[in-house]
Amino acid sequence: MSFFGGAGDLELFLSRARVMSVGAVPVCLAAMVFFISEEGWRYSLVLCAVLPPVAAYLAIRGKREIHAGMAAAGLGLAVATLPLAFVLASLEG
Repeated sequence: MSFFGGAGDLELFLSRARVMSVGAVPVCLAAMVFFISEEGWRYSLVLCAVLPPVAAYLAIRGKREIHAGMAAAGLGLAVATLPLAFVLASLEG
C-alpha cells in the first residue's frame, strides 16, 4: 500500500506526516494573526493557536515511537484546524 503516491513505506508516511504537521504550525499562527488584525478577535481562532502544536506533538511522537495512528491523528488535526476555525467563525458571526 502506498502513501501519498510514493513507495509503500511506513517510514516515508511517518516522515511526511511529521513534516506536514510541523509545517502547519506557522501557517495557522500566521492566519490567526492576519484574521485578528483584519476582523477582530474571534474565539474560534483560539483553535489556530492550540490545535497545530498538539498536532505537531502527536506527529513527532508517532514518528519516534512508530505509531502510524498517532501520526495520522496529528496530520488530521493539522489539516482540519483552519476549516474548523472557519466553520466556528461563521457560526459566531
